[in-house]
Amino acid sequence: MATSTTSRTPPRASESPPSRLRTVVRAAVIVVVGVLLLTAGTLLGLRLARAGTLPGTTVDGVDVGGRSAEQLHERLEDLAARKSSARVFAVRDDDRVRGVAGNLGYAMDVEATAERVLYRGRQGNPITALRDQLRAFGNGIAIAPVESVDQAALDRWAQRAGDRLQLEPREGGLRFDGADIRRVDPRPGALVDTDDLAERAHGLLLAGAGGDIDVATEDVDPVTTDADVDEVYAQARQAVSAPVTLSRSGQDVTLSPEDIGAVLRTRVVEDDDQRIQLRVVPDRLTETIGSDRIAAFEQEPESARFEVGGGSVRIIDSSDGFSFDPRAAADQLLALATGDGSREATLEGQVEEPDLTTQQAEDLNVVEKVAEFTTNHDCCQSRVTNIHRIADLVDDTLIKPGETFSVNGHVGERTEAKGFVGGGAIFEGEFVEQIGGGVSQFATTLYNAAYFGGYEIVEHKAHSYYISRYPEGREATLNYPNVDLKIRNNSPHGLVIDTSYTDTSITVAVYGTTWVEVDSETGPRRNITRPTTQYRENDELPKGSQRVVQEAGSNGFDVTVTRILRFPDGETRREEVTTTYLAQPRIIERNT
Repeated sequence: MATSTTSRTPPRASESPPSRLRTVVRAAVIVVVGVLLLTAGTLLGLRLARAGTLPGTTVDGVDVGGRSAEQLHERLEDLAARKSSARVFAVRDDDRVRGVAGNLGYAMDVEATAERVLYRGRQGNPITALRDQLRAFGNGIAIAPVESVDQAALDRWAQRAGDRLQLEPREGGLRFDGADIRRVDPRPGALVDTDDLAERAHGLLLAGAGGDIDVATEDVDPVTTDADVDEVYAQARQAVSAPVTLSRSGQDVTLSPEDIGAVLRTRVVEDDDQRIQLRVVPDRLTETIGSDRIAAFEQEPESARFEVGGGSVRIIDSSDGFSFDPRAAADQLLALATGDGSREATLEGQVEEPDLTTQQAEDLNVVEKVAEFTTNHDCCQSRVTNIHRIADLVDDTLIKPGETFSVNGHVGERTEAKGFVGGGAIFEGEFVEQIGGGVSQFATTLYNAAYFGGYEIVEHKAHSYYISRYPEGREATLNYPNVDLKIRNNSPHGLVIDTSYTDTSITVAVYGTTWVEVDSETGPRRNITRPTTQYRENDELPKGSQRVVQEAGSNGFDVTVTRILRFPDGETRREEVTTTYLAQPRIIERNT
């Protein structure tokens, strides 16, 4: 019997719940991603298609969203201008120091800030760009500007403000109103913390609103103390307790307590035991005493001088000079006024010694007449006035050992202002009228006095023609400034020139100490020359005429004079001087 088999397809098993969930989630994700990609693509497309800024964008609170690049720049430039003009004030109590942000080193880079704004939403990273896009349509985007502060400029302002606002410590001292004295007690000062000021100002500059900064300070103690004021106050009270009298040259000045108070001041000296010191102000003391009274105190130094004549010598004593010295007088007044002793004293100042003191004059040993010489002249001529005038100017001249005396150097140019008049003189071979004419007679007389005194004749010039009133070969002429008579005192003693005159003579004596014996020998005339006739043209004369200007005078000749010097040690010295005199010509003027 056959058996048959029947086959059956098993029923499909039902899907489990977790599997179905995963399928649903996967489908949802695909949808969301698709939507996001579509949204991002759409937003990116819109962003790339738009050249301006993202909506809702702000820079330091300024709305720049949805603007073109040009509009963005305008807004940023306005912001930069506003922040640069913001004012910052450093404040201490009622004192204020202003600073403008642009001057304090603040600067905003508009271009860089604009680039920063326009970059948002265009980043290379699409996620980042998408996030900005979403934020732009949400709460908006706040972007910080590109800005900076020049710290060096800010520090300079902070230092200047600190200097202005700092409170210097008040040192102790005194104030004077005549004899009334008021104390000034010390007080602490305040030093500004400029680093803190600069740091706080930096924050305000970046914030852009400006504002006040109450500066931080540090107390600074004064150098002086109340005890220092006590000490100087006691001194000042002593100073104005009574008058002070200063005397000099028979004059005196009394300073009252009010006068003393008017010239007193205090000063602080840190490195001294007494830190507050009382002082007298020299300029104020000068004003208080007065120029007239100061002039009465002062006097020129007077040198010792020799009064010689009649063979005798007397020394007139020297006296010191005195000049008012404001600083020395101030120091003296302070010492007298604050001391416990007498309040009267001789005024101190600059004492000036004379050029020649009495002792120095005595040491020169001017004790006797060493030599004397006299020449004669006619009375009452104008040249006599000049002889007397130059004698007065040279009288009492002292020549110290080793010194050289110059007549031209001592007298100077002979002028009417000095009392000289016209007188006879020789000029280019002719006797003429000349201011100071006749002084050569004085020179000749002085020459011979020095000659017989044994003194060195350093420089002299004889007349061109021999003049009979002078000793031949022993005479001298003068003509300023080239023709001079110079005498050197080569003795170990002083030499004083004494002059005297009458209507018909001039005498010069030299005083000192006789130190050498002098003799003189005059040789014979030789090389005799006769006068000649000299012609010179004068266009002012009638044509073909002539006139005699000077008749022929004396012959010319050579002569040698020998001075014999015999010294105490036995030495004998001979000094020869040869003089050549010209024949005095006959001078005729003519017009040929």
